[in-house]
Amino acid sequence: MSDLIEEIKAARRSQGLNQAALGAKLGLPQSHVSRIERGDTDPRLSTVTEMARVLERELMLVPRQLIPAVKALIQGADGDQEPTWKPDEPIEP
Repeated sequence: MSDLIEEIKAARRSQGLNQAALGAKLGLPQSHVSRIERGDTDPRLSTVTEMARVLERELMLVPRQLIPAVKALIQGADGDQEPTWKPDEPIEP
């Protein structure tokens, strides 16, 4: 869970939001957001999901055997290339 929380924290910062602003959007006090980000509390899945959605992210369950393919699509084949697919591009059948 800590990797997921770190991703949420990075997304919050990249959007220029402080903990109080994120908390206000979620209906949570800043202190609770802080405890979640520090790992001092184990948040409910619904809270983490809502945090991600407020930050324009989506949580998804991916079968383990497909993780390398999904990462390659998002990060590029070697992790340092342009991604093969970008979230704002339509998916063609």
